[in-house]
Parts: sequence; structure tokens; C-alpha cells
Amino acid sequence: MADGKIVLKGIIELLSPALIGSGNDEHSDCDVILDADGKPFIPATSFIGVLRHHIKPSRYDNELKKFWGFADDNKNSSQSSINSSQSSIICSDLYCDNSAKPSVRDGIKINGKTGIVEIDKKKKTGKKYDYEVIEKGAKFKLEIEISFSDKTKAFCEQMAVTICDILKNDSTIRIGAKTNSGLGKIELKNEKLYKYNFTNKQDVFKWLMRKEGSPFSATKFTLEKSVFIINAILKLKNSFIIRSYSEDVNVPDSTSIKSGKDFVITGTSLKGAIRSRAERIANTLGKKGIIENLFGYVKEDDPLDKAKKGRIQIDEVRLPDYTSEMQSRIKIDRFTGGVMPGALFDSMPLFSKDEEIKNVKITITNYKNYEAGLMLLILKDLWTGDLAIGGEKNVGRGVFEGIEADVCWDKKTVKLKKGLEGLSEIDKKDLEEFVSALRDYQEGVKDE
Repeated sequence: MADGKIVLKGIIELLSPALIGSGNDEHSDCDVILDADGKPFIPATSFIGVLRHHIKPSRYDNELKKFWGFADDNKNSSQSSINSSQSSIICSDLYCDNSAKPSVRDGIKINGKTGIVEIDKKKKTGKKYDYEVIEKGAKFKLEIEISFSDKTKAFCEQMAVTICDILKNDSTIRIGAKTNSGLGKIELKNEKLYKYNFTNKQDVFKWLMRKEGSPFSATKFTLEKSVFIINAILKLKNSFIIRSYSEDVNVPDSTSIKSGKDFVITGTSLKGAIRSRAERIANTLGKKGIIENLFGYVKEDDPLDKAKKGRIQIDEVRLPDYTSEMQSRIKIDRFTGGVMPGALFDSMPLFSKDEEIKNVKITITNYKNYEAGLMLLILKDLWTGDLAIGGEKNVGRGVFEGIEADVCWDKKTVKLKKGLEGLSEIDKKDLEEFVSALRDYQEGVKDE
């Protein structure tokens, strides 16, 4: 029997769209999970799974095992007994607190070698897919209960404070699918954390009457995690579009994609461009193994091969209030030089008004120095306009120039500006060491 309980309540707000799949494909290739009222929700199993993956304080393996619960089938035992422990934490499904509705996004698979849409060999068409997302701003009610005994009280208090802290302050914790492509970013708001001590009759009464318990304080766990972050400010040189299509005959054939009311650079598009450039650099240097370890992989032609999740996160970027204008385009026959019949289409790209694009963010968790060096080279290409983002790059769209960037690692921050103004010799040396680590990296040699 529990000697007391800790309760954490609050609101989980989506800071970026989220894809929490239901396994159905009625409205898209991957539909969002809905409750009985047709509203999206976050299953408690998914939410607790994310917390369990992120919170692993060192030297507390046994305590963590009992806290999250376990069931071990001891096949070597003569009694064939099952040793198990119920979890100390209980979480309700997180139901939507406002009128959020799913929206559909389109996606395509780009061939890394050719830079164009990959062809499905069976269907003889481009590999296009779509999926539903819950738009940013959606809010979900959170309620967590943690049972403790006299022996586990201190540990459970620390775990509760740690859970509360990472949900409020850790930008790497994400919910759902495509989390490395900018989706599922969350933040805890309006939190309330309190406990009930069942040896106190007044606390027992409060618990039974569902009144707030007593506040408490504890030291959060220090989670060992090395993170390398690039947070850049860019400026669009000319025009930009990531195509979004509509079935409405009264709108252009393609417009630039939105999240809610804001135009955005989707994390999938930005990550795809970064991965393509990373592959080109790695192949040139003869260091192909870096890519799968950093970006992860899924081998579709070998279903028995385990997939690997990447360690790099690319955030979705909100664009300034750019002007969109419709442009009519035609397709030219290369042999005759004339217009191909029926090949007239409209698009509405965005045009720059000299505003800055903030929070172009790349994060590598548990990074290696050579991986950081690879991202610095990609930042250079993005900074100088050599790496374009989005669609219609062949007509000059999606080219940016760098304004500022913060490069952060191990509690150190180096600020980059145009022309490397103000960059000290020590900072230059630190950044050069990352690039040197990439140059010196050898395939098959175990990382230190």
C-alpha cells in the first residue's frame, strides 16, 4: 500500500504540429488518432514512453526499473516464476482542451543522388505520400500520479520534479512521429505539483475530496546528455515555396505550405536538404558511415533489418509575413522549343520583404565532434546561399544568406556574424577542431 502520492497537473501545448498516428488511412496515408468525440488526443502509453526514454539518471538503474514497472520472465528458474513490479506512475490519456482539428500535409521522397522525386518501380510514378497532423497551439490536459512508500519517497520526489522540469524546459523532448523533422515539440504550462502524505489525516481527506495537496521541493536529477546546437538567423534573398496542393479549382495549382495561419519551412523539407548535402560531403570525403549513424535509416527492401532512429533534430521554422504572388508558368518542349499542350500551371511563391528568419535550429544529441564538423560545413553552405531549400530551386527559389548564428556545445556558445566579425582566435580554433575531426574520421574505428 502506498504511503502517499505525488500529483502533477497542467496543460501540454504543441509548439509545432504533431503526428500521433492511429494506424488508419481513411483520410491520408497516416491518420491522426481521435477520441470518441472526433478530437485528437495523446495516448498515455506514448507519453509515458517518451518520458521513460528521456529520463535515465545514472547510478539509479534499480530505482528506475521499479519506478517505471517491469515484468521479467525468468526462464532459468526452477520454478519458472515471473518477477514483476507494478509501475509507480499512473498517467491518464491526454485529451484535447480546445477545438483542434487535423490537417493534411503532402510529402515526397527525394532521391539523394539525382535530387529529384524518387520513382516507385511498381507504380511507375513518383513516391508521393500524405499524412495528418495536429496543428501547433493544440492543448491537452495532463494528469500524472506517482505512488511512493517511505523507502521510495525521496526518489519519487526527485523524479516528479525532473519530469516537470524537462516538460517545461527541454526542447528535445517530442511526441509522436517525425519528431526529428520538427514535429511534436511540446511545452508544459500552468503546472501544479503537490503531494499527499497518507500518515496525515488532513492529506487523506484532501486526497479523497480531490483537493490540492501540499507543495514540496526537491533537487532534480542531472541527466547526462551532450548536445550540439546551431541556431541561425537567415534572410531570404528572392523567393521561396514548399508546395501545398488543393482540390479547389478557384485557387492556384500550388501554394506555399502553412501551419495554422503562418507560412513555414517544414522540418521535413529542411532536414531533407540538409541530409542530401551531408551525404554529398560525406561521399566526397569517403566517410559514408557518418550519415546512417547521425540521421538514422529504414531499409525498405529488407524488412528484417532493424531501423535506426537518428540523433539529429531539425525544427520547423515560422516565416515572416512575406508577400505571396501568383505566377503562371509553362512547360517547354526541348526538341521544338514550343509550349507543350496542356502544360500550363500556376503557383504562388513567397517573396522577401527583407525580414529576418529566426530560429533555424539544428540539434544533435550525444554528438561526436566529426558530426558537429559536418553540420558546420552545411551551415556554411546555407549561410552563403549554396544550399537552397524547398521547391522550384531550378528557377532560383529557396536561397538564403546568413545574418547571425549561435553555435552551442558543452555550456559554450560561439556567436557567428557576417564576415565573422568579433570572432576570437580561440573561437575560430574551437570550430576548426570540429571540422578537423570530420577530416580525420576513419570508418570502422571506434569512437572515443
